[in-house]
Amino acid sequence: MFLPIVFLLINNRYFVESYSDSCTTVRQQYSTMDIGNSNDVPYSLQPGGICSVTKGCCSADMERSFSKRVKREYTATSRAYFDHVYQTVKARSEHFQMSIERYILHNARISLQSCSLLHSNITQLPVSTTANQHLDNHKQRVMNVYGNVTHYFNQVYENKDVNIRRLIKNFVKESLSGRKKLKSTTCVNEVADNLEAALNAAWLVKENLKFGRSLFGSIRQWRIDDSCVDALVEMNYCSLCNPNDVYQFTKPCSKYCLNVQKGCLAPVLQISSRVTEWSRLLQSLLSDLQNSKSLQGGVSELNHLIHSTLISDSADDICEHEAYIFKDPWRVTLEYHLERLSEELELFENVFDTLPYQLCDKIQDSSQIGSENHCWNGTAMSTYNCHIADNGLYPPNPTQRVLGDPMLSQQEARLKEMIAMLYESTGIAPSPTPQIEANIEDMCWDPPPRESVPTGEEGDNMSTRDHDTLPAPLDPTSSAVTGLSLSLLLLLLSATVSN
Repeated sequence: MFLPIVFLLINNRYFVESYSDSCTTVRQQYSTMDIGNSNDVPYSLQPGGICSVTKGCCSADMERSFSKRVKREYTATSRAYFDHVYQTVKARSEHFQMSIERYILHNARISLQSCSLLHSNITQLPVSTTANQHLDNHKQRVMNVYGNVTHYFNQVYENKDVNIRRLIKNFVKESLSGRKKLKSTTCVNEVADNLEAALNAAWLVKENLKFGRSLFGSIRQWRIDDSCVDALVEMNYCSLCNPNDVYQFTKPCSKYCLNVQKGCLAPVLQISSRVTEWSRLLQSLLSDLQNSKSLQGGVSELNHLIHSTLISDSADDICEHEAYIFKDPWRVTLEYHLERLSEELELFENVFDTLPYQLCDKIQDSSQIGSENHCWNGTAMSTYNCHIADNGLYPPNPTQRVLGDPMLSQQEARLKEMIAMLYESTGIAPSPTPQIEANIEDMCWDPPPRESVPTGEEGDNMSTRDHDTLPAPLDPTSSAVTGLSLSLLLLLLSATVSN
């Protein structure tokens, strides 16, 4: 009597599906993840929203909890990374400006001390009131020169109201007042031009570091959009919706993970190559500041000119004095700071290009060996048959719709302007921007067909898994007995025999 009922239950499609649709394992796993309430897990398979490729055990409430979790975690992780970059640029910017200002001020003091010492040696004792007045006037002119040099370094480029050549010429003219006029201004012009070139280079470094603070500050405030959140949920949590998969082992495929991360970071990666270009040009300018446009050399020549105007008996020999060697302990210190700045700028090359790989390595830390042949591709445990997308907003990305950010677009435009100024200052020829041509249709390809094995042969087909297709749906006409159905059959048969 019971035997026909048993076989009816086993072959009944509703019975088999109702058991396989059970979400008990999903509920148990979800309760240990501290994401939401376990009561949000449905008791049978149902269509999802984000995870809607097939029916699963994820409700709308669960997907909302997933979205909140990934948005919070991703924001915290990316912001920590961006904040580190921002704080580094901020510290370098402040330190560079302070170092240059201190160096100029220190040399002003050296020049004043030299004037006092030199004046006491060439003036007969007792020192007359006229001699003291002459020294005081000379010191005042020296302070005026260095004050204007500092002002030139700090002021806005478009509104530079200090002319270095005129400033130095006026200083020489006033210092030689009452003596013959200067016949040759060759050395004065040379000193002024060298100092101006060095100050312009230092100013441009300062302005670029200041812009770097603004750029990386904007990146630090950037937030991911909703399409990225959905893609992250699909990658990190949608595999939980399948009760037949063990969630702990459903790690995302590496290429799939990289495409998701590149899609999320597209607005930042859009300017990444520009940041690398900017960093290299700034390093080149720093090299000029230590060599062909040496600030130490320009200031040293200025000190020598100030020294020469005081010791010259006439205006004719001001350009013929041998170079006076000043003790400048801050010279080595400034060189060290410039070299340190150049080394740290080198770290900004490809600073954002590596971020997707770092984030995916973090996810893949606990991946099992060989997972690339059987990994989560966003829809199933299979292989991921897509290329890795290029960086930026314009290359196609198969995981999400990539959107730009208005704030970062404005910063990119300003970054291009700063790069153009650096090219002009360094004399380096700009390299052409490569054109990216790719279609979304070319990003992915169909899985290769499974090789057929002749009937009756054993071996190869026993170890081959079709990872490239979704699991086939249950066939209502099928009479195959699952392992669970067989156990239930034996249990019922035992009960029948005992009766």
